[in-house]
Amino acid sequence: MAEEQQHIANSDNGSPGTNNNESKGNKKYTSPFAQFNISSTDVLDTIEKARCPDCNRNVRYFCNRCLKLVNCPEGAVPQLKLPIKLDVIKHEQERDGKSTALHAKILAPDDVEVYGWKDMPKYENVDRLLLLFPSPGAKQLSEIDPESFDKLVVIDGTWEQANKMSKSDSPLLRMKRVTIAPHETLFWRHQRKASDHLATIEAIYFFLRDTTTKVITPHKEWIDSHQLGPYTHQFDDMLWFYKYFYELIQKTYRERTDGREFTLKHTKGYIRYDDEPEDERKQQQ
Repeated sequence: MAEEQQHIANSDNGSPGTNNNESKGNKKYTSPFAQFNISSTDVLDTIEKARCPDCNRNVRYFCNRCLKLVNCPEGAVPQLKLPIKLDVIKHEQERDGKSTALHAKILAPDDVEVYGWKDMPKYENVDRLLLLFPSPGAKQLSEIDPESFDKLVVIDGTWEQANKMSKSDSPLLRMKRVTIAPHETLFWRHQRKASDHLATIEAIYFFLRDTTTKVITPHKEWIDSHQLGPYTHQFDDMLWFYKYFYELIQKTYRERTDGREFTLKHTKGYIRYDDEPEDERKQQQ
């Protein structure tokens, strides 16, 4: 994916997030996340389900409706400071348990807000916003004046839903479009798109990388506390939950005895992970 990434070797006792070189038979497994410098996710293996104190749903790790950590030890989950404020506009039909964009709110709570498409803010200064979406006319961040925007807006939904939202008669239609260079997705769920169609959290991550290497961020507060220049992995933890769920599913398939192997095109036999609430699992069946 990206150049000059530092390989990390995590040593743990078989947790799904860190078994980078586990082998099954003669096959050796190497995690694609070894190229990132992501903090250890070992703590997630110890967390049991608990009731969200706000909505009383039985969840693990975080409540994907209230967007708050649940039953996680203080300081156990990375908390990021971003160089730009970020609004996620989520299609109402996108299942909460499927949305990777919600990870951004959990990992950078002070800089990320999440809105439903029908309840999105009535932005007054649309010309000061960037919409991260790969549409005709979208520019790379290096081509955009850093003094011309104050916030990033990201659409969250299936590709069909996202296209509909981007073309709707709403503030989204009038925002400047920004895109990122092509990257291979690591998304584990079936999609009828090419492998360069990223999950939302992947797109957010690669945009954040661009803010340090291709443009001077317009936010002085961030400049004062961070050194601009070559990327130094400061946003890798934006993929923290994403890596854990990927490894959890991979580990499950490696331990199967029926010979079935994980591929990105599974539509049957899909391994669900335990953070999906029971009501959402029933909707998928």
